[in-house]
Amino acid sequence: NGAPDIIVTDGESTQVFLNYGKSKIEALPIVLTGKALAVTDSRSNGHMDILTTNKGKVSWFLGKNKQDYHWQVVQPRASRYVRSTDFNTTGNKRINSFGVGGEIEYRNGPAVCKMPIRSSSVHFGTGLNKSTDFIRLVWPNGLVNAEFEHKIDTATIAQQRLLGSCPWLFAWNGKSMEFVTDYIWRSPLGLRINEQSSAGVMTTEDWVRIRGDQLVPKDGFYNLAITAELWETHFFDHLNLMVVDHPKNTEALIDERFSFPPPKFRVYVTDPPRPVVKAVDNNGKDVTDLIKQRDGKYLDTFQLGDYQGIAKDHYVDLDLPADIPTNKPTYLVANGWIHPTDSSVNVAISQGQHAHAKPLVLSVQNSTGSWSVVNDKIGFPSGKNKTIMIPLTGLFKPGAPRRVRLSSNMEIYWDSIEWTIDQPSTKPTLTHIAPAVANLQYHGFSQMSQEKPSSPELPDYNNIAFVGPRWRDLIGFCTRFGDVRELLEKVDDRYVIMNAGDEMILKFKELPAPSSGWIRDFVLVGDGWEKDGNYNTTFSKTVLPLPSHNNPNYSTKPTSLENDPVYKRHAKDWENFHTRYITPADFRNLLRYPGATK
Repeated sequence: NGAPDIIVTDGESTQVFLNYGKSKIEALPIVLTGKALAVTDSRSNGHMDILTTNKGKVSWFLGKNKQDYHWQVVQPRASRYVRSTDFNTTGNKRINSFGVGGEIEYRNGPAVCKMPIRSSSVHFGTGLNKSTDFIRLVWPNGLVNAEFEHKIDTATIAQQRLLGSCPWLFAWNGKSMEFVTDYIWRSPLGLRINEQSSAGVMTTEDWVRIRGDQLVPKDGFYNLAITAELWETHFFDHLNLMVVDHPKNTEALIDERFSFPPPKFRVYVTDPPRPVVKAVDNNGKDVTDLIKQRDGKYLDTFQLGDYQGIAKDHYVDLDLPADIPTNKPTYLVANGWIHPTDSSVNVAISQGQHAHAKPLVLSVQNSTGSWSVVNDKIGFPSGKNKTIMIPLTGLFKPGAPRRVRLSSNMEIYWDSIEWTIDQPSTKPTLTHIAPAVANLQYHGFSQMSQEKPSSPELPDYNNIAFVGPRWRDLIGFCTRFGDVRELLEKVDDRYVIMNAGDEMILKFKELPAPSSGWIRDFVLVGDGWEKDGNYNTTFSKTVLPLPSHNNPNYSTKPTSLENDPVYKRHAKDWENFHTRYITPADFRNLLRYPGATK
C-alpha cells in the first residue's frame, strides 16, 4: 500500500510487521524461520519476497497481495553517451553506476514516500493508485531528475541528465522563440580544475553570433530571451545587441572559443566558407560527409573514455585544396559543441592516474609525411552550436601537402569543418543597441530533447516541462522580478542575479533595413558570470561571495552579505533590486504540496 513495513530479524527467526497506515502497524500471524538476508522482488512481479537462512538452509518466503495493490520499480542509471543499442551500466564517473547513496521520492495523490537508493532497483508500493504522479531522484552529487506519470506495475529506467551548462539564449525567428546557443560560458565561478585548485576567470565578456534568419523583427523590436534552467546562479552585468551589416556573398563570423588567452573579440568578414576536399578520422574512416556542412550530422567516430568529457585521443585529418591561398588570411571554420567535464569530474581525474583534458591542437603534414604541431593554444568550443576560427595563414610550405590535423581527447562533436578567406579590407557596419526592454520574470523549465547521443541536448522554449523548484537552489538574494535595464547599462559590478527557473526578456528597437546589396546578422555582447551548484564547485552552496571584476580568482571565503565588498559598494541595489531571498526549502518540500510540481 506504499507505507513502509518493518522487518525484525535475529539469527534464528524473522518477524514482519505490516503498516496499514494511520499509525496502524500489526505483526503477521506467522514467524518466518531463519535470519532475513534480503527483501527483493525476486520474481519481477511486483511482490516483495524475503530470503532467509537457517543452519545453512536458504529459504524464500514469497509475497502475495490480498488486495489489488500496484507497484513501481525505479532503476537509477548514471548517464553515459553510448553509440550502441546495448544499455551501459558503467556510467560516466560523475557518480557511481546506480546512484547508490542518493534518494528517490514519489507522490501519488496525497501520499508521499522517500526511499534511499541502496541497490540497482528501488521498489515502491503504490496501493490502489493506478498511476505515479511524480517521481524525483536526487543523485549523490546533487543532480535532480523529475519523472512524471509513469505507468504502474512496471520497472522504469531513470537516467541521469544535464547538470550545468550556463544560461540559454533564445531568439524570435519569425514563428517562435528558438534556441540559439548557451551564453557567458567563458566565466564560470569556482570551477574546480583539480583536487586543490579552482579556475580563475580570464574574461567576463562574451560574444555570441545570431544569424539573420534566427532573429526576425516583431512589432518593431528584435526579441530575445535568456533563461536560467540548470543548477546555477547567473550574474549579468551588461548586455547590448550588435547589429552587423555586411555585403552579400560574405559571412560575418566571430570566434566562439574558450581558450587561454581568450580569442580576440572582433567580427570577421569572410568569403562564404567552403568544404574541405576530404576528411579522415583516426581510424582511417572517410568522414567527409559528416563535416562538409551544418546539417546535424556530427563527427562521433572517436572512442569515449571513462569520464564525462574525456575521450580517447582522437583526430581528424583534413585535406584542403591544392590552390588554397598562402598569401591571404585563411581560416578553418569549425562548428560544433562540447560535452564538458565538471568540477566533480575534474577532482576525480586529479586523484588517480587518469588522462586530463587536452584542448585542440592543430598540426600540419610535412613533405616527408610527418606531422608538426603549429598551434596548441586553440582551446575548444565554448558550449553548444559554437563556431571557432583557426588561423591557417603561412602554415603551408612549397611542395608540402595541404593537409592539417585537428586533435584532442575532449568530447567535441563537429557538425561542420570548412575553410574560408578573411576580407580585412571589407569593413562591416556595426551598431550597438541597448535594450529598450529588459524584464526579469519566471519561466520554468523547458522540455529537453536529444536526437542521438552525439547531438546536443536542446531546450524547447515553447514547451514547459516543469514549473516547480527543480534544483536545490543556491542560498542568497536574487533580483526581484520586473524592469532590470538599469543594472545592464554598463560593466560596473551592478548586475542582474538570476536563479534557476528565471528568464530575462529582452527587446531591442529595430533598425532600418541594411543598404542595398548588404545583409544583416547580429552579435549579442554581454558581460557576467555563472556559478553552478556542483558539490565540488567552490562556495557552491550560496550566491555569495559576490563576483567582481577586480577579483577574478573568486577565492575569498564568504562571511555575510553586509561584509561583501560588492554589497558595500552598491548596497542600494539590495534595497531596490536584489530583494528575492532564495533557499532550498521549497525544493525540499515540493512533493508535500499538491499541485506544486507541474
